[in-house]
Amino acid sequence: MPLAAGRGVEWHLMATRRPAAVLMPIYDGPGGPTLLFIRRTMGVNHPGQVAFPGGRPEPGDAGPVATALREAREELGIDPALVRVVGTLPTVETITSNYAITPVVGRLAGRPPLRLQDSEVAAVLDVPLAALQGPGLPLEEDWPLPLPGERLPPPSSVPGGVGLHGTEVRRVRFFPWGGDKIWGATERMVEQLLDALRSGKLPLS
Repeated sequence: MPLAAGRGVEWHLMATRRPAAVLMPIYDGPGGPTLLFIRRTMGVNHPGQVAFPGGRPEPGDAGPVATALREAREELGIDPALVRVVGTLPTVETITSNYAITPVVGRLAGRPPLRLQDSEVAAVLDVPLAALQGPGLPLEEDWPLPLPGERLPPPSSVPGGVGLHGTEVRRVRFFPWGGDKIWGATERMVEQLLDALRSGKLPLS
């Protein structure tokens, strides 16, 4: 899995996708290295879904790392000076929102002081990496369409199947955490992160 240095990373995008970047903040918690997620409010894109802080680039951003750090500061109040960028993961593309997202992995010594952006962030989830590496994870289920927080797209554009009584379904991979499910693009980023850690390509020390 290719990992890029934090400075001078280029946007690797398909021409039809919109660029975005997220920060995957990892801090040393009581249960070991711990990822910070957000749960989106109901008034934004992908309402109620679990995600990482992030968004679209602005004109002053010098690449995806700058975008991810700026967005994490805006959404969670994380001071960029507390974040040591250890690399980026391969771009993750979304179907319904049409984004090409660069995941930026950031290391923090401890849980940073947080200031949630009320309009976008409903809650913060602190998930130890060990909880994402249990046997049988991620889980898989058939979910009816539209998926939570998404509109129903045309049937011809959806990879998946048709269930009982003509109900369209999609096979979804997810990590459970309490009453939340980490799925979609965020789940794919977590899988990439865990693969990079297992292979030793992404050092956290």
